[in-house]
Amino acid sequence: MSVLFAKSSSLSFSVILVLSLVMGIILNYTMFLCTIVNSALTTTIVGVLKGVGSTTLGFILLGGVEVHALNVTGLVINTVGGIWYSSAKYQEKKTKLPKLTTDVEAHSK
Repeated sequence: MSVLFAKSSSLSFSVILVLSLVMGIILNYTMFLCTIVNSALTTTIVGVLKGVGSTTLGFILLGGVEVHALNVTGLVINTVGGIWYSSAKYQEKKTKLPKLTTDVEAHSK
């Protein structure tokens, strides 16, 4: 019986390992694609929102953590800080727009 349990345990471990690898590859690809299609700033904002969503869903679905004012305050501070940082980086990027040059100016140097 223990041999059967060891084989099923090994099989379930292998399945979970492969699923984790596939999900990690998909996550990295989607983050790369998000950065290519949008910008690094958009990826940062999406990451902050993902973290807030993950934490909130963790509180609700997983249980085991009593929701206190301190937990909610920490989540709010984290969210506001992430949004504030992203906004500051966006304003910084917006004020530092590169000088546009024509192709003739670029190739004549």
